[in-house]
Amino acid sequence: MEFGDRLLAAREARGLNQTELAKASGLQPAAIGHFEKNRRKPSFANVRALAKALEVSADYLLGRSPTMKGATTAFRGEENLSAGDREHIQMMIDLINKKKGGDG
Repeated sequence: MEFGDRLLAAREARGLNQTELAKASGLQPAAIGHFEKNRRKPSFANVRALAKALEVSADYLLGRSPTMKGATTAFRGEENLSAGDREHIQMMIDLINKKKGGDG
């Protein structure tokens, strides 16, 4: 699932059209359309604005979290880890999946 697919799913889950999302996020409706069709990649600032407007995590939109809220804890004590620690763990998971022939 690509960024645009996740953006579309989140927008539809909130019951918004592209114009409403554009207004809520401060972006242009045409940009929303391009992002949803995966024609353009958003900047990080745009991802943050979209996530805030849709009340989802940026991690969800970027494909780093399987749930829209992205607030679930996968491991005991995860809440005590720094962002860098979480990134290292994700890299290890990705490496193990690659080694096993999976895609994550």
